[in-house]
Amino acid sequence: MRKFMRFPPRTSRFRLLLILAGALMLLAAFAPTANADLIRFYDFEGADTPPYPVGLQSNIPALETGATTTMFLDNGTPGVPYPVANTTQEAGIALNVPPGALPNLTALGIHRSGQSNLGLEIPMPSSQGIYDVTSVSFAYDANGNGHSTVQLQMSTDGGLSFSTNLSGVIALPATPGTVVTILVPSGTTLNINNLALRLLFTGGRSNGNDLQLRLDNIQIGGTIVPEPATVAGGLLGVLGLCWFQRKRLIHSVGFRKA
Repeated sequence: MRKFMRFPPRTSRFRLLLILAGALMLLAAFAPTANADLIRFYDFEGADTPPYPVGLQSNIPALETGATTTMFLDNGTPGVPYPVANTTQEAGIALNVPPGALPNLTALGIHRSGQSNLGLEIPMPSSQGIYDVTSVSFAYDANGNGHSTVQLQMSTDGGLSFSTNLSGVIALPATPGTVVTILVPSGTTLNINNLALRLLFTGGRSNGNDLQLRLDNIQIGGTIVPEPATVAGGLLGVLGLCWFQRKRLIHSVGFRKA
């Protein structure tokens, strides 16, 4: 007596190959990426964010845009608004602009910088996954007597306090048309549900009404790594799909005696 295997029809084999390819694509979708992405991009374009004369939402081509990304301007104390009268809409700075961005028309102008510090609070709730922020950069134009230093800070309570410094105090160059890049220390994975970042500008030296500095094109670079629960759910889904199709494969492959 001799046994031999009867192979499934060609259409069944093709269907199984498609299922396997789909499973591999799903696994790839859940796998963390090592490539740096533009997570947020604040270019002060679009509709104004009352009461300020510029738009404070993240815009294209960032991964995250819209109302939930709206920046808050504080006066050096978290949660306390920066004086609206000290801000104006100015011409955009043609630096630090990523491909695919809106036309570079608008920048945030700062006046009477000696009255208070300026904090740019950026809420980053971990709705999509774990943020691995690697850099924060912005275009800066000094017109004299404006804020002279900047520091990148982190909040773990949604912006109530910024007790963690992600950089030292950085001196701002006294030249127009400069890009400032702050690198987040390697290995700093910001796995915090109530994460917020802040650029704190200090050292204002004038109470005059003249335009003292312009800020534009703030980029937050890094990656968004899927949360462990999301990854686990995806993998379980793939395993369930493969197990179900395994049964079909067993049924479609028969053995008969000769």
